[in-house]
Amino acid sequence: MSGSELKQRLAAILAADVAGYSRMMAADDRATVTALDASRAVFRAQIETNQGRVIDMAGDSVMAVFETATGAVLAALAIQTELKARIADVSEDRRMRFRIGIHLGDVIEKADGTIYGDGVNIAARLEGLAEPGGIAVSGSIRTAVKGRVDATFEDRGEQKVKNIAEPVQSFRVRFHPEDAGAIPSSSTPVAASEAIVPTVVVLPFRFIGNAGEHEHIAGALTESIGSALAHFRDYKIVEGADAHHATYALSGTLQVAGSRIRIGPQLSTTDGGRKLWSVKFDRELADVFELQDEISAIVAAYLGEAIWQETARALARKNKNDFTAMDWCYDAMEHIHRLTKEDFLEAKKAQENAIRMGPELLFARYGLAFVLMMELAFGWASDVDSQRADALALTEELLRKDPANANTHRLASRLYALLDRHSESLAHSERALALNPYDGDLMVTHAMALNLAGRCDEAIGWVEKALRYNPQPPAYYRQQLMAVQFWAGDHVSALESLRRVEGALLPTLHYVAIAVLQINGAHEEAGSRIKALLETQPDSCVERAKRLFASYEGHLPVDGLLDALRDAGVPEEAGGESSNAP
Repeated sequence: MSGSELKQRLAAILAADVAGYSRMMAADDRATVTALDASRAVFRAQIETNQGRVIDMAGDSVMAVFETATGAVLAALAIQTELKARIADVSEDRRMRFRIGIHLGDVIEKADGTIYGDGVNIAARLEGLAEPGGIAVSGSIRTAVKGRVDATFEDRGEQKVKNIAEPVQSFRVRFHPEDAGAIPSSSTPVAASEAIVPTVVVLPFRFIGNAGEHEHIAGALTESIGSALAHFRDYKIVEGADAHHATYALSGTLQVAGSRIRIGPQLSTTDGGRKLWSVKFDRELADVFELQDEISAIVAAYLGEAIWQETARALARKNKNDFTAMDWCYDAMEHIHRLTKEDFLEAKKAQENAIRMGPELLFARYGLAFVLMMELAFGWASDVDSQRADALALTEELLRKDPANANTHRLASRLYALLDRHSESLAHSERALALNPYDGDLMVTHAMALNLAGRCDEAIGWVEKALRYNPQPPAYYRQQLMAVQFWAGDHVSALESLRRVEGALLPTLHYVAIAVLQINGAHEEAGSRIKALLETQPDSCVERAKRLFASYEGHLPVDGLLDALRDAGVPEEAGGESSNAP
């Protein structure tokens, strides 16, 4: 091919495909092909009307090139509006929705009209970031058409996409109310589930060696893990055509030896196959269903942690002047994890920044409500009454707008417990687990609600289950196990759990730890903990502990805790002397 046959130019590229196409074909291939042909006619008409040219319509995809960015966006808006009207009377499972991505960039055009280059690849990647029935555009498109089309643009931040070296700035196109298709109008809240999150494709697990009669386990385990992961909001599980745009790939191997099976899941990036983690579990094959549930939850725990570490690393490399609303949410989470009063203040500032940038992003409101609730729990609220009111208002808003989010109910459970609304607290912890039975955090929250309902033995079982389901648990799991064992009166087991606690204790649990040591006769160690506590929190005293555990009174033996603190030498009031601390 001679150089004269190639032409490099700037063009607007539109890429589209059908969401859930493989599922639709499997259900009814004839009806799907008929609907696809009708949709293609809409695409062709609107593309030509807006000075565009169809490049390809292979399979369920559409590729077109436009002379102007405005023409590409106008065509996309018209296409989505018309397609939405056409499926209004079609059952939900048969509605054909397209995702559209648009980019303005350099392309190489052959004499026959075929186009190549990063401009084409970026448009295809943006299409994968769009919602079904929605449109995603690059920063170059947004700059070129701003003020020229009847739509607004929501900044979704820089997205790392497959086979593109630099992150791509992505914008979600929002129709004005009269043109709204499947995309919410500017008055519609963006649910936490609509926040841009990494995508994961679950690849089939495979046997190494002869599986024999256990061959079916590979498919069953793959399906079970995929179904379990779909309950989480920290990432999105994709399949079929969507899998080509996934951020991460989860795969795994299986080996059988007699009655035992070795399971080896691993997570890799899709842009180069960089392995993020791999682990092996050996289990008995006696109860396959219990095995599937346990392994699914364990994989979810590892997956969530690996994705969070990748997100945190990417955030650390970014200038805060370039943060998006979601970046500020992630920044707040980093501060929350440090569990200090100062970091909680920084977390609130970060969440407030996120809300200013994305006032309809419920994920940001959830984060702020969570920080307010934790400050109340730890006694760090500067104005308790005002903060209770703010936390409650945010929580009730989240329950109205995102009732299917398990973490919303987790927040409600924790907050209502602080407000002495224990039956509601328990109801919300149960609802959270019903929405996601694989999340160890929700299990521990349920244990805390059970504990306050006086059902301490059940609470212990739930924390122990959370520890089984998460081999690398947050430090607070074992701390909560110590606490529920203490409240259940099992002080020996509480001491054993305390010995296994790693990292700093939650602020409220310093008092429980001191009581556990004192009751078990470890008086010197209790005294050392009192001394350390008073150095870092000089206002620590029996009176403060009484206030912190006020919501426990009438349900748990708070007087026993306070008596143990007095016996250990904790000052009665702030500023008082410790009688026993060395």
